[in-house]
Amino acid sequence: MIRFPELLLNRTFVRILYVFVAAFVFAVWVWTAETPITSFNGDPHSKLSDLIYGAAHKPYVQRALIPILTRSVYSIIPENTWSSLEENLLAYPKVGKELARLGWENEFLAEYMIALTFAFLALTAFPFVVRGLWDHLYETADSVKAMVPILTLLLLPTLFSSGPHYIYDFPALLFFTLGFLLLLKRRWTIYYPIFIIGCINKETIIILTLAYVIVCGKTEARGKLALHLGLQMAAYLIIKTAISYAFRANPGSAMEFHVFGNIHILLLGYDWSSVLIVGITAALLFHDFHTKPELLRRSLILVAVFGALVFFFGVIPELRAFYEVVPIVAFLGLHTIFFSYLRQPYRIKQIV
Repeated sequence: MIRFPELLLNRTFVRILYVFVAAFVFAVWVWTAETPITSFNGDPHSKLSDLIYGAAHKPYVQRALIPILTRSVYSIIPENTWSSLEENLLAYPKVGKELARLGWENEFLAEYMIALTFAFLALTAFPFVVRGLWDHLYETADSVKAMVPILTLLLLPTLFSSGPHYIYDFPALLFFTLGFLLLLKRRWTIYYPIFIIGCINKETIIILTLAYVIVCGKTEARGKLALHLGLQMAAYLIIKTAISYAFRANPGSAMEFHVFGNIHILLLGYDWSSVLIVGITAALLFHDFHTKPELLRRSLILVAVFGALVFFFGVIPELRAFYEVVPIVAFLGLHTIFFSYLRQPYRIKQIV
């Protein structure tokens, strides 16, 4: 009889498992998007249909990648094909009931399906990138290497109940993680297209430029460092300016200032469950901290930067704002679990 640890040594099985776990996490994400807090359409300023057709408020409408791809796919397939598909699906009472539960408009069913497909593809690609990132940092047993992406994926649902579900979140997670890996490998010909696509998807991709300084600042020649910093800043500013101009007439502002509301939240009392979760997380992150890769330790600066952005421009309870740094937090915690507690053998690879 084949045991599960042995199956983890089978590459084909592991790849299928990644897709299966990604599908499960994605299903949870969609299924739980039914409350005023977590709904795709709970906020009238950022309804999914308005995002797709460019009618949402700023800054949401400026996260334009998935809407552009959705409209493009929708436009190249004859409208009667989509109409027929929608009619066939809506003929099933359960479909109509689910749309009502999620607050989706029937007339945009095809567009929602296309947009969700792109989000699903991003989430499905994510564990493979996570595995590549882990493999670049660590030399470990194949079973550990196989489990890390699964455990990182399963960390995501803990963030789903803390804020709205946006169609650009999983692509932002993928592009940031992939960009971070490409920085480590100095794969610039792939990095810059990913960076540009990431800029169109969400403005927080610019924090990869700070990651570049963290990764390469000590070893890169000054001229090369200045060149790459300049290229990334120029690409970001050009794309950001173009998108801002395209949606200049939309209501809303480029950034929402929430610092006073967040101060109020921080001054409220905390229940024991929240204190316990924070305590366990901190223990996993900082236990045997000196034994963890220097790059991961320095990359906690990125978590702090996202925290500062959330404090000033987001809402603190919305943990989805930290999606992009989930791999960094997961790796620091999994280092503790696998190597400090379970005593698995490992070697930290030298990052050049």
